Amino acid sequence: MDAYDWSPPAPGRIVSGPSALDSLPGLLSELDLTRVVLVTSPSMSRSPVFATARERAGDHVVHATVTPHSPMMDVRKLRDLAVATGADGYVAVGGSSVIDTVKAAVWLDLGTTRRRSVAIPAMFGGAEVTPRAGVTDEGHKVGLSDERIVPDVVVLDPRVPAALPSRLAHVSVANALAHCVEGLAGTGRSPLTDAFYLRSLALIRDGVDRLDDPHEALSAFQNASVLAALPRVRMAAAHAIVHVLAPVLGVAHAVAHGVLCRTVMSYTAPAVPDRHALIADALHAPAALDGVTALLDRLGVPRGLRSAGAGREQLPLVADALVESGLPGNPRSIGGRDELMRILDHAWSGELPRTW
Repeated sequence: MDAYDWSPPAPGRIVSGPSALDSLPGLLSELDLTRVVLVTSPSMSRSPVFATARERAGDHVVHATVTPHSPMMDVRKLRDLAVATGADGYVAVGGSSVIDTVKAAVWLDLGTTRRRSVAIPAMFGGAEVTPRAGVTDEGHKVGLSDERIVPDVVVLDPRVPAALPSRLAHVSVANALAHCVEGLAGTGRSPLTDAFYLRSLALIRDGVDRLDDPHEALSAFQNASVLAALPRVRMAAAHAIVHVLAPVLGVAHAVAHGVLCRTVMSYTAPAVPDRHALIADALHAPAALDGVTALLDRLGVPRGLRSAGAGREQLPLVADALVESGLPGNPRSIGGRDELMRILDHAWSGELPRTW
């Protein structure tokens, strides 16, 4: 019998459906929000679905300058805008950087006031249901964490990711897939958390099989993303590497997650054969790595960082930063900098060795 100690995530509200965005006026009223800041990225601000959000948001101002990796300077500008305009809440429409920027803005005011928030995700990183915001401050990745920054309401409407170029939306699924792969093998896992991850994997598999029906596929990916983020099992080496590597190499988080998930999964395989058997079964694949690789290929995620335009010359900087902060924990421990560099080299090339 498994022994475990797991705290379920704090209850929140998730509203999902093909017209879920239309419920925004009622949701804001129930949260007693009278004026909100609509937060998004420059590209999403030009989309018809953002125009719909503006129509539904009532009294609002717009902050449409969020950039990747949530710079702390942008977080402060957002909080200052909310103060200057008398806004009592935020509505985030976009990917994880948009949602993390809002969560970080809420974090800045903890202890004095708490502006409530609604998250309307366009991608599949799961930031909408977690108590952590990843920001960059002077080029360094910083994690802010507090249960009070979790959005009060999450709206899952497939029209929102459908506003993105299909390739961008599909690649983003690598975030959810990486959560599942690492969560199933991570410390703190339990039969309860396994249920979340295995159902998420099944939804990802079904969504990939339905790519010719975009709204059905995107709806499956949205639910998979939430399920994969809710358990909050401690992630392992792949996630730790991505959080350092993505800003340094200028690679999108989703691409980095897909590449490192596959690479570290290969490295870790000998230590967790039972866990990989669960993944293979959930993906209807002969082996876990085969199943994950097939999904990433169909989603358009490159196998190596080289194919994403990353230069190999910066990998030693990533290795040095990881060693300085402490080698990331992993079911199969990473022995030192040389071993870490070997993992990074294979992640860059996309070519995995038969044996590590």
